[in-house]
Amino acid sequence: MPASIEFLQSITPRNFHPNPNSFSKESTRRSILFPYRSREYSIEPPRFSKNPSASFSSIHARHKGRVFVEGFDAWGVLLRSRRWAEATRIRANSSCERDSDSKAGASPEKKNTESSPPTNNKGINKPSSPPPPSSSSSSSSSSPRREKKWKGGWWKGGRWQWQPIIQAQEIGVLLLQLGIVMFAMRLLRPGVPLPGSEPRTPTTYISVPFSDFLSKINKDQVQKVEVDGVHLMFRLRSDAESAEAETGRGSRSQEAEALIRGVPPTKRIVYTTTRPGDIKTPYEKMLENQVEFGSPDKRSGGFWNSALIALFYIALLAAVLQRFPISFSQHAAGQLRNRKSAGSGGVKASEHADIVTFADVAGVDEAKEELEEIVEFLRNPDRYIRLGARPPRGVLLVGLPGTGKTLLAKAVAGEAEVPFISCSASEFVELYVGMGASRVRDLFARAKKEAPSIIFIDEIDAVAKSRDGRFRIVSNDEREQTLNQLLTEMDGFDSSSAVIVLGATNRADVLDPALRRPGRFDRVVMVETPDRFGREAILKVHVNKKELPLGDDVDLSEIASMTTGFTGADLANLVNEAALLAGRTSKVVVEKIDFILAVERSIAMASIQLSPVVTNKSNHAPFKLPNTRFLLGFGSARHSSNVWDKEMYYNSMRSTVKASLTFDHSIAESAKTQKKRHTVDPAAPDFLPFPSFEECFPKSTKEYREIVHEQSDHALKVPFRRIHLSGEDRYFDTYDTSGPQNISPRVGLPKIRTDWVDRRESLGGPRYTQMFYAKQGIVTEEMLFCAAREKLDPEFVRSEVARGRAIIPSNKKHLELEPMIIGRNFLVKVNANIGNSAVASSIEEEVHKLKWATMWGADTVMDLSTGRHIHETREWILRNSAVPVGTVPIYQALEKVNGIAENLNWEIFRDTLIEQAEQGVDYFTIHAGVLLRYIPLTAKRMTGIVSRGGSIHAKWCLAYHKENFAYEHWDDILDICNQYDVALSIGDGLRPGSIYDANDTAQFAELLTQGELTRRAWEKDVQVMNEGPGHIPMHKIPENMEKQLEWCNEAPFYTLGPLTTDIAPGYDHITSAIGAANIGALGTALLCYVTPKEHLGLPNRDDVKAGVISYKIAAHAADLAKGHPHAQAWDDALSNARFEFRWMDQFALSLDPMTAMAFHDETLPSEGAKVAHFCSMCGPKFCSMKITEDVRKYAEEHGYGTVEEAVKHGMDAMSAEFLAARKTVSGEQHGEVGGEIYVPESYAHQSRNN
Repeated sequence: MPASIEFLQSITPRNFHPNPNSFSKESTRRSILFPYRSREYSIEPPRFSKNPSASFSSIHARHKGRVFVEGFDAWGVLLRSRRWAEATRIRANSSCERDSDSKAGASPEKKNTESSPPTNNKGINKPSSPPPPSSSSSSSSSSPRREKKWKGGWWKGGRWQWQPIIQAQEIGVLLLQLGIVMFAMRLLRPGVPLPGSEPRTPTTYISVPFSDFLSKINKDQVQKVEVDGVHLMFRLRSDAESAEAETGRGSRSQEAEALIRGVPPTKRIVYTTTRPGDIKTPYEKMLENQVEFGSPDKRSGGFWNSALIALFYIALLAAVLQRFPISFSQHAAGQLRNRKSAGSGGVKASEHADIVTFADVAGVDEAKEELEEIVEFLRNPDRYIRLGARPPRGVLLVGLPGTGKTLLAKAVAGEAEVPFISCSASEFVELYVGMGASRVRDLFARAKKEAPSIIFIDEIDAVAKSRDGRFRIVSNDEREQTLNQLLTEMDGFDSSSAVIVLGATNRADVLDPALRRPGRFDRVVMVETPDRFGREAILKVHVNKKELPLGDDVDLSEIASMTTGFTGADLANLVNEAALLAGRTSKVVVEKIDFILAVERSIAMASIQLSPVVTNKSNHAPFKLPNTRFLLGFGSARHSSNVWDKEMYYNSMRSTVKASLTFDHSIAESAKTQKKRHTVDPAAPDFLPFPSFEECFPKSTKEYREIVHEQSDHALKVPFRRIHLSGEDRYFDTYDTSGPQNISPRVGLPKIRTDWVDRRESLGGPRYTQMFYAKQGIVTEEMLFCAAREKLDPEFVRSEVARGRAIIPSNKKHLELEPMIIGRNFLVKVNANIGNSAVASSIEEEVHKLKWATMWGADTVMDLSTGRHIHETREWILRNSAVPVGTVPIYQALEKVNGIAENLNWEIFRDTLIEQAEQGVDYFTIHAGVLLRYIPLTAKRMTGIVSRGGSIHAKWCLAYHKENFAYEHWDDILDICNQYDVALSIGDGLRPGSIYDANDTAQFAELLTQGELTRRAWEKDVQVMNEGPGHIPMHKIPENMEKQLEWCNEAPFYTLGPLTTDIAPGYDHITSAIGAANIGALGTALLCYVTPKEHLGLPNRDDVKAGVISYKIAAHAADLAKGHPHAQAWDDALSNARFEFRWMDQFALSLDPMTAMAFHDETLPSEGAKVAHFCSMCGPKFCSMKITEDVRKYAEEHGYGTVEEAVKHGMDAMSAEFLAARKTVSGEQHGEVGGEIYVPESYAHQSRNN
């Protein structure tokens, strides 16, 4: 069979009859895989020659009906001729354009060679006539799919296009690796036989004692001995060796016996031994037994022979590889290069069909405005050059993946009508050092040649990471040389060359500073995720592009409002998903429900059917996976009293006392109807039912005390919790923060402050803060409300606010607020932090945590959300919060710049402040005290800067070497706050994050600046509190409080903990509550709670409760220490109930009635135990309170006046009874015999005589 036919067989499907039609159809499919320049060849001895007119019909005519099923050794042919290798080398065009002049090289002489008669069997003759009609008819009967398969790069235009199956370069690499491996094996194992040599018998070496050697010599069992000093190697005679293998006895060790028995018969056994120094080798006995002996021949030079052989292999490979150039680059699918094209590998130039303009880009209007100037310069560069202006040499596009950075870059080139030369930064990185730098040079040389032009480098961070050691392990590597060349090229631009570099990345923070400096990348353009209008525009673009038939109910603006946070790529996928979903149900149009399901699919992936797993004896509600730790349906106690009914319904409002919060199976099943854990539509979250006030606090009711504001005649309803008791005092009233009850979160709380705010705004005052009115001598409704809650005089409240020693956070937009006061002369308050993250929680869960925290006593909450739907999450929290809500605005500002601190500026931060103030945020935490000069003071810390807000400001300051923009624009911040009555919590951005760093210079330097900012805020009547440290040992706590009172003029102090030790992760709510109680007693006004998850993860509902309860204990302990006038009344009420064994009153008066009751019921679950005068700790006979109660009854029965007198008479009576007691017959001491005292006899006689 001719070699050419054999080759065609190797690339043709087996049992397939080739003909012109079938090959043209198959080539269409293969053209997708091989869209490169090709050449046509005909085979003529002794080599291939180019033949553009070669037709496959000649092959078909000569070999008609033949089935190509034989094999072909392609490499045998490839290695025969250097000419073959040169002919099969495919040169990849850097612009990936077709070779238009492939036909021009044909000559008449070459055309005539086709018709020449074949020599031997290596030619293909062109037939004298075309194929008979029968062949064409048979080919036409083939399937359309198979006919279409061969139209493409392999057979095109009646010419065969040669494409080697395996590239010679790849085979060369494999051969080189094989040679290196063989060389190493020869060096390490010289005894290994070479390929093709006779196989050697495997040898097993067994070490034996020298005594065995002597024994075998004496028995004449040794055949051969090799002596090397004191080391001997010997073999046994064949009969002795077999006997040894059979018996395995003698003086051999057990290891040697096992080795011998495990040796196959085909292996050779050699024994080794070592001769002691004082024993001679028995040469006489060996001569007598005719044993062969001698020394090893060390002149063989095995090592050098092996090395020479291996070098010969390498030299042979080098000679072969000289014919086949090698490229070590990591080619993408379908990309082939040789050495001549390596400098521009991966570079693509735009074609006319790929032109994109700004009309094709939507949702990034700000970025388009930034790039308009670039387009204008490229269109009319002379307008700027004649004025001496230099064009921007580089523009860095920064944005999340899928925001359209590449599309924007193409649009710039399309608008300017200049060449668009694009490549990926990863294309510059090669195994050979210097290859990347060469490609950079070629890239810029080509761009300058085609100027004006645009160079677009995608994912530039792949080659331009910072060289400071944080992002690089190896220095002076290929990436670094490529980066150096890129810096050189961008720095060496001719100002008139009109070449602009556009770089795209989503990790601008890791780029080398030398690349980001002015003169290289002069500008940074943020490509942000689109807003609602931008998303609507993007949806319209994709719908029109796909010509999607929409149903009448589809409103793209509604779809856009459901896709907060989606990028352009997400929206494109959304449109495609909606079309797929409509196609599955055979719809003719895409309806609204298809888009809604596509949104759910995009956010939460496919629906998962969940099955509840019920544990019958652990008092848990049904448990379902995945994560349900935030959902209701889980008991907070491990055991429930058997007395109480286990079924509890949210909607039943039953007053039956329960020992734990467990819920009915049907209610837990309702969670299965919840669509997704992440909110699909922020405008309509799916809220779960919430436990009622009566379920959390048995024997308690929500009450209101009505008072009238004299200046406005407004009736104020001040809430409190009334605990109904069974003792002499029929009830006890306590402070309550739970807010209005039995209101759906969808409806929101009533706006009780509407009339208050409207009245004050009608006065037309210049400012609207509580401090402004307090300084004017006006007692506002909020001040009166706080005085009633604290049971203090309203005038005292006003004076404290006027002096700045107390604040009432109450944004005029937060109309649902029940006002509260924060100050050192009032009850110590507790703040609870909530908020989602990028990987956990949702709107429903955050509202749930808000309600749960305030139910158990949180006085304020801070929304620290950093994930999706930040704005919507805060809106739902504010509409359902009766307590002040605080935020850290820098978090949302950072999200607006995609988490890149260097891209922050005052304008973005200002807009964020106004946005949150308009929503109703009551106080801002702003880290304006983190100054540039303080940052170096943290260098020697163990944990550095641990505050998120502080680290963001510090990074910005260091990036621009400028002062903190919050400090510089402090007056502007105050103007915003006094228009909305937003209080300021000046953040402690440099607080210590460990005990080691406590009370250092950086911490106190920031505190001193806080004092300056506090006084400036008071000048504009803005309420201020100062934030304090987080990790302080107990002996250093007083110094913090003293300096804050002195430097900040007694403004309220707000502290995180502090944690008094760092050794208890998982229990930090306890370690911090210890410090909170201490610093609260010294004067701190607001304690920021710490949960068990601190430093470990995002807290869930149970963690929130544990943190709030821990800090309510610390706050109340501080109130007792400070001597608050009404603090001890609560303790007295509970102590009285405990002494009188009023168990239900004791539970009701506790901070957490459910947990207290559950612990009691674990050991005494019966109903009678709740009226017993003992607990399981002491039992009925050893309860100290029971004994005290008996003493009091004894005094009353005998008419003793005082308890002390009753105790004295009672002790005397008991002593007499004790001494008179006698043993019973059975020996049991029912009379408590034991009054005898053993003393010396002389002492006894002396006592009687006296």
